[in-house]
Amino acid sequence: MSKKVWLSLALAFPIVFLSTWAWYVHNGIKNAPEITLRAEGYDPRSLIAGHYLYLRLNWQDADCTQFDDDLCHPNRFESVYKYYIPEEAAPILDKEIRENKAKVDLVFAYPENKNPYLKGMLINGQPWKKWLKEKQK
Repeated sequence: MSKKVWLSLALAFPIVFLSTWAWYVHNGIKNAPEITLRAEGYDPRSLIAGHYLYLRLNWQDADCTQFDDDLCHPNRFESVYKYYIPEEAAPILDKEIRENKAKVDLVFAYPENKNPYLKGMLINGQPWKKWLKEKQK
């Protein structure tokens, strides 16, 4: 085989490998069952630092019937999550969570035998972007 063919194969292999791996991970997250857990501010004095929220899962208010065996599995989750948000949304979310005591839920993909993956955040039962648009009207 010529040098050009070997070079083309050498360049194509990592692209094909990484694309296949990314598809596999994405597909696993997309098809995993979802778990929604109540969260609360980790530091009530400085809830928003930078452009993210520090959130801790509230296992006392968890609906354990979402899990296959009707038992909560806090050991599979991290103790604190950072949820990144745009800078312009930070003051509105900060006020709503601290002063108005909005209900914050985190939505996870919960694949079997893998770590849960944080997919989204709900404010008072709505996706936070939808909630923010309605709040700004």
